[in-house]
Amino acid sequence: MTTTRKLFSGAVLAVTLLYPCAGALAEAHALIMTIGNYERGITPLKGVRHDATNARRLANRMGVKDENIIQLSDQDLTLDGIRRAFDRLQERVRQNDRVFIYYSGHGGRSPVPNEPGRCAESLISVDGKPFIDTELEGRLKAIGQTAEKVIVLIDACHSGGVTTRAVGRADAPFVAKYWPGSEQCRTVVNRLTRSLKVAAKTSGSGAQNYVYIAAAQANEVSLDEPARGGLATQAWLSCMSGQARDTDGSGGITAEEIRQCAQQQINRRLAGAQGFLPHHIVITGNSGAVLSLAGAPTAGATPAANAGTAGQGVNALGTLLDVYNRRDDRRQVTLVTGKPSFRIGQDNVEFKLTSSHAGYVYLLMVGSDGKTFDMIFPNKLDQNNRIEAGQTLDLPRKEWEIQAGGPAGKNHLLAIVSDSPRDFTKLGMQPAGPFSIAQATPVAAKDIVLVTLNAPSAESTDCQAASMRNLKVAETGCSSAYGAALTTVLESN
Repeated sequence: MTTTRKLFSGAVLAVTLLYPCAGALAEAHALIMTIGNYERGITPLKGVRHDATNARRLANRMGVKDENIIQLSDQDLTLDGIRRAFDRLQERVRQNDRVFIYYSGHGGRSPVPNEPGRCAESLISVDGKPFIDTELEGRLKAIGQTAEKVIVLIDACHSGGVTTRAVGRADAPFVAKYWPGSEQCRTVVNRLTRSLKVAAKTSGSGAQNYVYIAAAQANEVSLDEPARGGLATQAWLSCMSGQARDTDGSGGITAEEIRQCAQQQINRRLAGAQGFLPHHIVITGNSGAVLSLAGAPTAGATPAANAGTAGQGVNALGTLLDVYNRRDDRRQVTLVTGKPSFRIGQDNVEFKLTSSHAGYVYLLMVGSDGKTFDMIFPNKLDQNNRIEAGQTLDLPRKEWEIQAGGPAGKNHLLAIVSDSPRDFTKLGMQPAGPFSIAQATPVAAKDIVLVTLNAPSAESTDCQAASMRNLKVAETGCSSAYGAALTTVLESN
């Protein structure tokens, strides 16, 4: 029997992946590098010892277990030591893992051999040698070919300028994390991540899998507080620990929302400070990536346990954007409709969905009024939501159909293709014919992000059993990776 549902009525960080050879579950990884006790007369940074602790706390908040953290400091981080650290990290990373890389120490600029006139921005090793921009970029790209997400936080200066006048005072409350190096390279010309910024425009390249956080703009110094650590690190940790606000009411806290919070804290700390103006945190890559959730979930509660009232500052479209921006950009998913506009009460809505990777398909819609989340597919009449790599899926199937039901306006549809199944029943969705809807409450918005981003726990019985059998990720149901597409459906009278 064919069922009609007038759908558009206007009224909707744990990684659990297998090591393919070791029979063990891979998780998020971190590389933490901190240099405070420099050699060769380079200004020491006394606060960096606090950065080492704070960076580990950041890694833990991102789901990195202590045993998956490579933490190195001072004499371990000669130029060769930095290179070996990246080698160790790359050896650990497996397909679809997530990676957090942190550096606190001096930044600088230095001439590049065999490239007359070019000054490379660099991280300064403990022995005063530059780990230059192009080498860092190459290392990140190599890791990004395997990792699903790469998040980098560099708490160092990228340039010099007049603000360095306070450097060297023994009693200074703040110390610039900058070592000037060669005289001809003191003039600023670019940012460390210029190539990543250009690449981020290419869809499907994986560039959106990077979040690169710099403590200062190209013409600024970042600051070390000897008694507490880097100002940028302190602020970022505070904001990730609950101070950041969900400014768009989407349910997720993005890198940009954390940046706004951290910048406000830096501005307050440096208000009236002698010798320095505030430096400005810069994000390159995917500033919309969700790094935290709006508020802490209640311990032991199911996602629907604290359902609120619709309309409490919820941006339902923003929720879909949060999920979309957290996708694995290497996975190409397309969702297209049969035509650009559908007549209310007359036209049936049809979709074609394709995916570069096999997985489980979910279609979630927010109508033009933004009051509900509608789960279109799978539904009570059609639970077969599996798609194979390269396959085109025509929806609806013959058992069900969708008719444009108004009101006139734009409806937004999100298609997710995930390695493992997601359990949206925890959202407390209510039946609406063969489909399901949830009121757009703050709790529902947060829980949609939570359910989408997380697969079954690595400690679950199924995942551990799969690990012992050396099954591939797609066979385990334990991967959190997914691709996504977001499109608009226009209804007209």
